[in-house]
Amino acid sequence: MSALKVTNAETADSRWKSLYKVAGVAALVALSANLLDVVLGFGETDIIVYGTKTAIDWFALYQENWFKGLYTLGFLNIVYMACLVPVYFGIFAAHRRTNGVYAVLAMIVSFIGMAIYISNSAAIPMFVLSGKYAAAGTDAQRALFAAAGEAVLAYGEDFTPGSFIGLIFGGIAAIAMSFVMLRGGIFGKATAWIGIIGFTFLSIFTIWSTFIPVLYYVAFYFFGMIGGLLALTWFVLVSLRFFKLGRTEK
Repeated sequence: MSALKVTNAETADSRWKSLYKVAGVAALVALSANLLDVVLGFGETDIIVYGTKTAIDWFALYQENWFKGLYTLGFLNIVYMACLVPVYFGIFAAHRRTNGVYAVLAMIVSFIGMAIYISNSAAIPMFVLSGKYAAAGTDAQRALFAAAGEAVLAYGEDFTPGSFIGLIFGGIAAIAMSFVMLRGGIFGKATAWIGIIGFTFLSIFTIWSTFIPVLYYVAFYFFGMIGGLLALTWFVLVSLRFFKLGRTEK
């Protein structure tokens, strides 16, 4: 019986270590998605102020460069959010004996925000509509697709009231998860505080950009950039810690 218990314990321990490794890789992919978003934004002559482009403007952007249309409307955010699933499960696993309840609550908030954001995302629907708009043979058909595009943008364009709930829930969950890390001590206080400050700045940027778009540039440079850099650092540190936990759980 004792041998069986030891075997079961070893199997469970091996599964947690495997989860940590997957979480570490997912953190790096999330980091890469954010970095790619930043790199693709370099060289642009202007920053797109969300909520100011019409559906026809977006269709033109998709026809000019379909990939630019996708990532500008948040497709990389979908990749990023999907990667957070194993990352948050990994953080929960590391704190399951101490702050597991709070980690679960943070995951629930994150998954609700993720579901809202991904289901409402305008990136792929606008890609499809742009193709139909370009292929339309009459003005009436083009007007129909333009109206459909405006409806999609109304609930799915980034930094507009339609996408706000999904984005802000994600920010709140990231801050809460960083507090779990702060209390648990497994990832280090420095990593936790970098997450708390970084995701707080990004949440302020989300609120500011959504409801005071006229000052979008101010929000971008003072909160978006600083918060983004701190978030990237957080993912690096979290990934390194996950890989260490994957080797030996302590």
